[in-house]
Amino acid sequence: MRDVIDDTTEGRSEAIRSLGIMDSEDEADFDEITAYAAEICDAPISLVTLVNTDRQWAKSAFGTEQRDYSMDQSICAHGLSGPDFLEIEDTALDPRTRDNPLVTGPDAIRYYGGAILKLGDALPIGALCILDRKPRRLPDGTKRLLMILARQVVRRMELRRALIAQETLANEVDHRVKNSLQMVTALVRIQKSQARSEETREALSETIARLSAIALLHAELHKVSARNEIALHQFLPDVIRHLDVTLPANVVISHRMIPMLVRSEVATSLALLVNEAITNAAKHAFPDGRAGRITVALGLSGTEGRLSVVDDGVGSDRLTADRADGSGLGRQIIDASVARINGEIHRNSGPDGTTIEVQFPAPRL
Repeated sequence: MRDVIDDTTEGRSEAIRSLGIMDSEDEADFDEITAYAAEICDAPISLVTLVNTDRQWAKSAFGTEQRDYSMDQSICAHGLSGPDFLEIEDTALDPRTRDNPLVTGPDAIRYYGGAILKLGDALPIGALCILDRKPRRLPDGTKRLLMILARQVVRRMELRRALIAQETLANEVDHRVKNSLQMVTALVRIQKSQARSEETREALSETIARLSAIALLHAELHKVSARNEIALHQFLPDVIRHLDVTLPANVVISHRMIPMLVRSEVATSLALLVNEAITNAAKHAFPDGRAGRITVALGLSGTEGRLSVVDDGVGSDRLTADRADGSGLGRQIIDASVARINGEIHRNSGPDGTTIEVQFPAPRL
């Protein structure tokens, strides 16, 4: 369903403001279009303009340094209430433009051809136009091509507006999630301070640690949340770097990763797994200050991604150290993370250490 269009001057001004593009920096996407428009029309000047209530501004300008135009200089404004294309074959003879300073001044503009920019195919906001210093007439085929290019300009502007809205929403969600995590963590800390048994305090301490890990992962994920796909080989090392400072001095972390793009939910799930696996290894694999190493590796096997967390600490029953039956919270988090991405997990523990390896489908390079 198309939004209701406010085609008043105020409505146009608000629409331009919502694009977040007025007075922005040069962008190649727009500059390529004005250069191409000038080329196909064999014209010295081409502009992408936005006509606001008090001025006309060129988002892109080919063949001229001028970007700002007063309303008495604006020729594009004459086309906003008409058809999709405005052509003035001789600006010195047309009553709408013959007194325009651009027409009467030095290097006079004698021709104007503008394809109107319309948001939602309805609200005119400016033009993709060409200017010439001699009277002329464009062929109908060239006019149609300029109108096609004008629609491409509008699509780029609307995409920019959608990205701004997405970023605003993401920032609001980020703010609310952080506040919620802080509130829950504060409540758990209060419960811990009031707990009477050591077992309860230890359990609440682990809960606080996991909440802190979730807050960390959320913060890292928010940095890249503008994309649906995330560079896992860059995201996981950031998570590991934050974990590294929490480990005892006798434990070293290293990682090997190939370039890989994955969906955001895959990145989140694997980051939770890495957090739990590293935290568990640091807690149980290196008793009495024993030196050791934890290695995280990301690779490919055919069409499947492989993530492994390997340590060279004490093995055997450490995999289920937090619960004798193997149903501890850490293991449950890892299993749930793997299930969420339709992955498969393999565990192996022995005297030379412990390996947790996950296979997950369809990563992209």
